[in-house]
Amino acid sequence: MVRIFLFSVLLTLVSIAAFSQGRQIEIRSSELIKGFQASGFARIIRPVFAQEGSTLAADSADFNQASNTFDAFGHVVITQPSGTTIYSDLLNYDGNTKLAILTNNVRLIDGDVTLTTNNLTYNMNTRIGIYKGGGKIVNGKNVLTSKNGYYFAATRDAYFRNNVILTTPDALIKNDTLRYNSNSKIAYFYGPTNIYGKDDTLYTENGTYNTTNEQARFGKNNLYTQGSKSLTGDSLFYDRKAGYGKAIGHVTFIDTAEKAILKGGLGEYKKSDESILVTKNPYVVIISETDSSKVDSIWMTADTLLSKVIFTRDLIPYKQDEIIPDDQISTKETPEINTQDTIKPVMADQKGNRPALRNGSKKPEMDVTPDRAEIRTEEKIPPPNLEKKKEKSIKDTLNKKALSDTAQVVSSIKDSVSTDTTRTRMIMAYHNAKIFKSDLQARADSMFFSYSDSTVRCYVNPMVWAQGSQLSGDTIYLQMKNKKLDNMLLHHNSFIVNTEDADSTNFNQIKGKVITGYFKDNKLNNMFVDGNAESVYYLKEDSAYSGLNHLISSRLRILLKNNKLNNISAISTIEASITPMEDLKEEDRVLKGFIWKPRDRPKSKEEIIPQLAKAEQKPAAAKKSDKKSTPAKSAPAKRTPSKANPAKKSEQNAPVKTPAKVVPKTAVKTVAKTNQN
Repeated sequence: MVRIFLFSVLLTLVSIAAFSQGRQIEIRSSELIKGFQASGFARIIRPVFAQEGSTLAADSADFNQASNTFDAFGHVVITQPSGTTIYSDLLNYDGNTKLAILTNNVRLIDGDVTLTTNNLTYNMNTRIGIYKGGGKIVNGKNVLTSKNGYYFAATRDAYFRNNVILTTPDALIKNDTLRYNSNSKIAYFYGPTNIYGKDDTLYTENGTYNTTNEQARFGKNNLYTQGSKSLTGDSLFYDRKAGYGKAIGHVTFIDTAEKAILKGGLGEYKKSDESILVTKNPYVVIISETDSSKVDSIWMTADTLLSKVIFTRDLIPYKQDEIIPDDQISTKETPEINTQDTIKPVMADQKGNRPALRNGSKKPEMDVTPDRAEIRTEEKIPPPNLEKKKEKSIKDTLNKKALSDTAQVVSSIKDSVSTDTTRTRMIMAYHNAKIFKSDLQARADSMFFSYSDSTVRCYVNPMVWAQGSQLSGDTIYLQMKNKKLDNMLLHHNSFIVNTEDADSTNFNQIKGKVITGYFKDNKLNNMFVDGNAESVYYLKEDSAYSGLNHLISSRLRILLKNNKLNNISAISTIEASITPMEDLKEEDRVLKGFIWKPRDRPKSKEEIIPQLAKAEQKPAAAKKSDKKSTPAKSAPAKRTPSKANPAKKSEQNAPVKTPAKVVPKTAVKTVAKTNQN
């Protein structure tokens, strides 16, 4: 058995050796042969050699019959049974290895593929060609050049190395390592690659590009760029003809012109309207500055973020100037309440009756004696034009229809800018939209931000927290100017809630149809309340609550200082009363429409954007693993709300029920539970 095995191996080796020697080169035809018989070496004029179906012709050749090789000169032509044809000026051919070395003006034609170079080594058996020192392949309208290249005629694959350039009718591709198949016309990238289109660029370090349908699929360090916009992701697909791109994993869309940054787990881009749809934990960063040296950006998140470019003329503008600004209000017609002072209540008469306000409520009027009056009840006749202007302004504001859809645009508006072709980017946040800024937070079902007017529009149960206050309304607008928060508008059913003590259930409240707020140095500075303006404010004397002030006016102005309500100014008609704490009833403590939801307030950007928290935890975890021998310090225990904690009991919806008298902190446990958020 062993002998048979050894004989089989020997027979195989002999067969391989015989195959490697190949068949003898034959002279198919010639015009003249010199010196062949005597020395085994001959000079042949116009020879045509043949070997295993292939022919090799030239103007002349030096043929060595003993070594089965020849050198050919002038108009060299190699023709293979497969149809591959090669031209050159010089040829060195070894019939044993079937290796052809072609020099000068080399041209390999394989169907619709033409390879040109000055030096080509071609294996007639494997049909593999190798060039060094520069070469070019033309396949239809696609042209590939490189310093080094490998062409596989059997599979019609070509590998290119060093200074690779692929030119197509619609793109220019540059890299250092590329594979191209002339049948499928697909290019495969293995290294840093740039694809330059007419107005966009693709970058990757591993991927494919179909030059026929112009579809690209990238898998490493991917980047799509169009003007000021860029899209990245762990994997990237782009259809250049359709103008559609899709990114998966660590998606980042940046518009440097608008300073917009959108991130998420899945993104879809459309070139037609330059839109990007981001899902899977999406968020956007809106650049905001407190001053020229400090950036305090706005972080916005939602279930879905959509950003696109529209014509500025199609955007419904935010007309904040419909509300009369602060500098147009006459101070002579502004009765003022200083909320830091104590107001002396008016006592009931002998029968226990109290004067009634015009709205029918039985609450004590103000003590208007000159030495104790905190509200100046005398009414000044306003300037004739101001009152009419104010009433018209309020009426127009209240009649204005709020946007029900954040994507709504009006194409039929004909105004002075109807022919304007300028465009702007907008961002729409759908469902569970939230905003975090160091000194302002917000949440709503949906939000809409336009870069043309730098305004965030909040829709469907919106709520804002700023300067220690909670603000709500049917629609809320936040506008920025010069990268700073400038003004805010609460439209319809506007409400402000403020409490000075975290564990207190005594809430200062202000309501009206429209509330306009103005920011100073990115902080809420003053506000105007228009349309059925009403407020209740708890008064303190010697750090203890002494009474509740109730104020009704057609317009109120509120000033804030150090995150607290500083004073309330009533404009024109006013009705006011003070009720001592011991006489307060539950229904007097809150205004209609009161709601209190501190638990909904975003505490940090990491809370609304979980991936930011994970990114910060990774370095800490790595550092901890490096110090296994050192006992780890115990992390502070996470604080959980206690059932007996009065501060947590106040984080619930209205109405809030409290005892009639001032309640010590230790006794707040008796506060009744209210509706959950």
